[in-house]
Amino acid sequence: MPKRKPSPHQSSLFKRSVPRMPDGYYSSGPNPNLRKFVEEHATPYDPEHDDYNVPPFDQPITTTKATAIYNMHTYWSKKPHDAIRQYIRHYTQPGDLVLDPFCGSGGTALAALMEGRAAIAIDLSPAATFITKNYCTPVDVDELQRAFEELKARVKPEMDWLYETRCDRCDGRATTAYTVYSYVFECPKCGERTPLFDCPEVQVAGKDGKPRSINVCPQCHARKAGDPEEYEICTRSSQRFDPVPVLVSYLCEEGCKPQRGERRHNDPDPKKREYFEKYDLGKIREIESKPIPYWYPPHRMMNVESDTEPWGDEWRPGRNFRTVAELFTKRNLWALSLLISNIKNIQEPYSSTLLFTASSFLLNLSKLYKHRDSGGGQPTGNYYVPQINKENEAWAAFERKYNDIQAGLQELLNILDANSDIIVSTQSALSIPAIPDHSIDHIFTDPPYAGKYQYGELNFIWEAWLGLKTDWHADEVIVNETRHMTDADWANMMLTAMQECYRVLKPGHWLSLCYHDTSEGTWGLIQDIMAQAGFIADHSSESLYIDTGQKTYNQTQAEKVTKRDLVINFRKPRPGEAAASVVLTGEEDATSFFEKARAILAEALEAHPGSTADRLYDELVSRMVRRGEFQRHNFDELLRSVAEPVT
Repeated sequence: MPKRKPSPHQSSLFKRSVPRMPDGYYSSGPNPNLRKFVEEHATPYDPEHDDYNVPPFDQPITTTKATAIYNMHTYWSKKPHDAIRQYIRHYTQPGDLVLDPFCGSGGTALAALMEGRAAIAIDLSPAATFITKNYCTPVDVDELQRAFEELKARVKPEMDWLYETRCDRCDGRATTAYTVYSYVFECPKCGERTPLFDCPEVQVAGKDGKPRSINVCPQCHARKAGDPEEYEICTRSSQRFDPVPVLVSYLCEEGCKPQRGERRHNDPDPKKREYFEKYDLGKIREIESKPIPYWYPPHRMMNVESDTEPWGDEWRPGRNFRTVAELFTKRNLWALSLLISNIKNIQEPYSSTLLFTASSFLLNLSKLYKHRDSGGGQPTGNYYVPQINKENEAWAAFERKYNDIQAGLQELLNILDANSDIIVSTQSALSIPAIPDHSIDHIFTDPPYAGKYQYGELNFIWEAWLGLKTDWHADEVIVNETRHMTDADWANMMLTAMQECYRVLKPGHWLSLCYHDTSEGTWGLIQDIMAQAGFIADHSSESLYIDTGQKTYNQTQAEKVTKRDLVINFRKPRPGEAAASVVLTGEEDATSFFEKARAILAEALEAHPGSTADRLYDELVSRMVRRGEFQRHNFDELLRSVAEPVT
C-alpha cells in the first residue's frame, strides 16, 4: 500500500522544505545576473546533433481561475498557470529553459517551475516583476504566520480606532464593516439635490418601444410631477456634486444576534439616524480633522503635473482624480499607510509577501469598489469610479486576502521542487542582450493587446504604494492616444520584441503566442509581425484557445468579441529551412479574402452546426493567421453572408 503524503498541518518533522531561490534572482531593474543564469541553465545549441522535433501543440484547453494559486493576486488579463503548464510540458523537457518577455504576473514562470524547468521572467513594469517574484517565491507559511501576527499586534489597535462606531441595538461597541458613498445629483425639474442612492428606479418606454430603467428624483416621483423623464436623474447630464455617506453596515462587538446591522442617513428609525450622525459621520469628521501620521504616495497620476489635461487614456471627466491619494477616502488612505509602513519593518522575505498581499487587495479599498446590494463590486481592469461606491474596512479585507495567499503558498510548497531555477528582470523586451543567441528552449508569452489594457496606467497605483519606479512608460509596448503612441508604434515595438525572441530561441523550437482581440483589432498586424520576424506559423486546422469559462461583462454581451484567449504556435526555422514569407496586411484583394473567409466559416458550420459567433470567429482567426491571410473586416457582415442567426 503506498504511503500517504503528510498533511502540511502535521508535525514539522514531516514538513516539506521551502525551495531554495538562487542568489540575485530578482531585480527591480535589469537583472545583472541574467547572462550568468542563462549560461548556467542553457544547453548549448548544436546544429549537427540537434534532434528536437516536436509537433505543434494541438489541444484546446478549458480550465478555471478558481484555484488557490490563481486567486493569490489580481492582475489584468492573466492566464491560468495550469493551462500554460500543458504547453511547457509538450514543448520542453525537465531542465529546459523557458522565457516570457512579457511576464505580467508570472504565470509562465510559475508554470515552468512547476514542471521542473528553469524560467526567465521579463517585464518593463516594476509592479509586474514584483508580483511575479512573489508568485514564484515560496516561503515558510509558519514563519509567515508569525510575521502576520506581529503585524496585527502593531496595527490592530489603530485600525480599530479608525473604524469604531456604536451598535444602535445595544449601544455597545461596534466596527464599521463598510460605508456606502453616493454622488449627489440635481433634479432637472425641481432643482432638489439628492444622492443617487435615494433615487428610485422606474420603467419607461425606450425609443425602440422596449422598457428601460431610469433613476428619478424622489421628490418629484412622490408628487407624480408629470412624465418621469422630465425629472430623470441622468448620471451623464444632470449636475453632479461630491459624494456623501448614505449607508453604514456595522458589526456589533457586544454579542447582538445577528452581529451585522445597518443604518442610513435618512433612516426611518430616529435612533438609527441619530447614531449615523453622531458615531458614523462623527468618526469621519474626527479623521478628517487629523493629519495622517504615516507616509502615503504623493504621486500625481502618471506623474502628469497638469490639473486640466488628461493624465492618460484611462482618464475621463468622471475619473478626474489627479493624485493617487484622491482615489481613497481619508480613512482608507490612513489605514493603508498604517499597514504598509508597518509591513516595511517586518523581516524579509515575509515583508515582501505581506506587501504582495497589500498590493493584491488595496484597490478594493479605493473608490473604484462599486456598491451592489447583491455583493461584489471589485474593480474590473479600468479606473471607472462608480456613482455609488463602497468604502470597505481595511483590516478584515487584508486578513481575507492574507488567508487566500497563505492557501496559495501552501499549495505551491506541495508542488515546487527543492530548487527553483528562476530569474526575474525588470526591463524592456525590445532589447535583451544578456540572453545569448539560440539559448532558449521555449517561449510562452501573452503580449500587450495593443491598447486594450493600459498596463502602465493600471499598475501605477501599485507601483506608487510599493515605492517602485513610476517613470518607465516611454518604452511601454502599447497603443495610447494620450502619449501619442499609435497602432504603428505598437506594431514596430512588437516586431522588435519578436525579433529578439527569434534571436534567442533555438532553431526548430516553438513560441506560443497567447492573444486576445476583436475582428476590428490587430490580428492582421500580429500575423505580419511574426512573419517579418522570421517565424513559421503552425498549419494545424485546430482552433487553439484557453477558456476559463469566466467572462467579462463585455464578453458576455457582445456577439463578435473574442471570448477566449487564442493561442497560435510559431516555430523558428532550422538552418537552411525557408523562413516565413512576409505578408503585408491589406495587400490581398478584398474579394479573395472574403471568399476564403466565407469558405472557412461554411466549413466550420458544417462540422459544428449551431456554433456561436465567437466560436466561429476563433476558427476564422486561427486558420487565416496561420496561413498569413488575415485582414481587417466586418465580421458581422461576413458571418451573415454564410448563415442566419438563430434567435
